[in-house]
Amino acid sequence: MSVGLALSGGGSRCIAQLGAMKYLEEKGIKISSISGSSGGSIIAGLYASGMSVDEIYDTLKEIDFKKHLKYSITKGTIYHLRDAISYFQDIFGLKDIKDFDIPFFCTLTDYESGESVYKTSGDMVTLMMASSALVPVFAPIVYEDKIYVDGGFSDNLPSYPLKEISDKIIGINVNPVSKNIKNSILGHIKRSSFIMLHTNVRAGRKMCDFFMEIEEIGQYSIFDLKNFELFFKLGYNEARKFDKEIEELI
Repeated sequence: MSVGLALSGGGSRCIAQLGAMKYLEEKGIKISSISGSSGGSIIAGLYASGMSVDEIYDTLKEIDFKKHLKYSITKGTIYHLRDAISYFQDIFGLKDIKDFDIPFFCTLTDYESGESVYKTSGDMVTLMMASSALVPVFAPIVYEDKIYVDGGFSDNLPSYPLKEISDKIIGINVNPVSKNIKNSILGHIKRSSFIMLHTNVRAGRKMCDFFMEIEEIGQYSIFDLKNFELFFKLGYNEARKFDKEIEELI
């Protein structure tokens, strides 16, 4: 039986997806295809490239992300990702995702048309960064003469590309709608953004045979780089709650 895994965006919260994946592995579920948006595309891409869950966790935990972000305010965004792309290419190499043993669908949003694009070939690092280009925090990324931004804007749980090649689909969302509303402009913008991203999860959720939403992680920022160990445990423990449902998949 082939099992596809769809991973939502969520910045650093996506470390929780690794925790859930660890538990799925322990239950004997082998992922045969994988897709991801934004931060989920980074987890998905590295896993499809052949790295284990533990290797991805250990590597990401040691990376100083902020060190490689450069200001881009004069261009209309806070940061650009050019230096980050070069840095990650040095770490992970120049890999074409079409060569991966596990099919990987990297979800992007075409910034001109607003449509979802599911890339199955091209430079892994550049595509993962394009999928994570959360404007206006991060600048859009031009790749093969197209302008791309965060995949979560158009499809934040990309189950669709897994349908034709998977007997079962598992979806993991780390972008629950926060129940806390700060009575401020920034607070309302933040909540509205999460409502939009959560709405983009609904269509993908309907295609899943098993869906998990890690609600507890909603209280943490998507830019929180200090709580990786906690995030991993939240994902692992949440998956454990669905022991029976997971066993039924196999």
